[in-house]
Amino acid sequence: MDFERPNLQIDSNKIQNQRRRSSFSSSVYYTPPATPMAMACSQTDANQIDLFSILSDDLLITILSFLPTRMAARATVLCCRFHRLYRRFRFIWEASHFLQLINRNPSHLDKFIAVADHDLLHRNSLHSLHSLYLELYDINRSLPDSYVPSLLEKARSLGLCHLTIVGSFHFAPVLPIIFTIETLKSLSLPNIGRLHMFPSGVTLTCLRSLSIGLASIDPTKLNQLLSELCSLEDLHLDIHSTRSLSLSSQTIRKLELIIGAAPRLYTLGLFLPSLGSLHLENRGFLDSLFCIHGEVPLLRKALISLHGVHAGHAGAVRMLLSCISHVEELSLHVKEDQHMQYPVPILLEPGETMPKFPNLKHLDVGLCFHLHNFDAIVMMLHNCPSLELLNLVHEIPLPQFTRMKRGRKRKDWGSKLPLNADGNHRYAYLKNLHLGENRKEFIKLLSKKCSSKRHAHK
Repeated sequence: MDFERPNLQIDSNKIQNQRRRSSFSSSVYYTPPATPMAMACSQTDANQIDLFSILSDDLLITILSFLPTRMAARATVLCCRFHRLYRRFRFIWEASHFLQLINRNPSHLDKFIAVADHDLLHRNSLHSLHSLYLELYDINRSLPDSYVPSLLEKARSLGLCHLTIVGSFHFAPVLPIIFTIETLKSLSLPNIGRLHMFPSGVTLTCLRSLSIGLASIDPTKLNQLLSELCSLEDLHLDIHSTRSLSLSSQTIRKLELIIGAAPRLYTLGLFLPSLGSLHLENRGFLDSLFCIHGEVPLLRKALISLHGVHAGHAGAVRMLLSCISHVEELSLHVKEDQHMQYPVPILLEPGETMPKFPNLKHLDVGLCFHLHNFDAIVMMLHNCPSLELLNLVHEIPLPQFTRMKRGRKRKDWGSKLPLNADGNHRYAYLKNLHLGENRKEFIKLLSKKCSSKRHAHK
């Protein structure tokens, strides 16, 4: 659809000069000239009046800041197509507070440099930059070593607040610049790789959120960095290989700890006196995890997801539950080691007692509720006097679990949960446990006795 251009005598040089003099700052606006078309629009129906063109530049820039850079540029081009006399939309996307630079193909590096030069290096100093997203892959051999640092230096001069760098390239030249951007409030570096030590002279006094992924790191160096980040509240840490990990910070309130393929992780320590929310997950096997200890007195919400758990981890799991026994919301998901040929105690060692949970109100547990695990959960429920919501989900074991040798029976891995409203034993969901009928169902669950025999094993 195209509009008919009116037959007007317009001085093109005058319009071009007005467009060049127009600024996107908070104090200067470009006012479209009064034309017969605009006067005609004012006399037409209200539904046909263009309200987008009367918005201020600051408001338009704020709207475009929520879009990726490419989409913001396309949106302004579309506006220019339907507003041929109002060219102020054409370059307004360049003042967006959010900038996204992506290069996933090394053969398109020339285009990436051209866009980066235009959008960042040659950016008007009056246009502040709040957020920068860089995604670069395999550019070390084709791009000069000083190019990415020059981009970050320019971003720092524009008051950068949020920085994300994704990709596979050498981080050593850029880390000293990143850790000295005083205006940063959030930083995400998910693919740093192997790093023996962090740069000295960290000045991230305003940093509140940090997301970092490391192949390996010295825990002492990591704690030294955390001690220098005096305003850090949110930490996302992804570590792939380490023998021991002990985190210590006085300011962290939210922690997401992802442990990758770290089969030789022996100890895990959490000394975070201000921590209120914890997400702990492992994505590999933890064959050597023997001890989990720490101090998290203010913890109120915990999400624990463990994979490849076997009988040798029962002591570490019990230590973890003891550390977080004062939580109000607990989500526990455990998947047993697929190489086990018979069900064994993984949540609680024989003869041990489950810690008390005086403040626990919401409990969500997903695991294989065979005989040993069901007994441990029932013991845990007896120690939860304030429980209001309970959700137990039976994780169906993998085929390797049930193909047992030496006469082992498939029913040993079956769910011991009571029969639910759907007529199966796959889940038990109870809410408002303080009410009469629900309380009766809860007591019925606690009084359930398993009929399966306990199998002795070597």
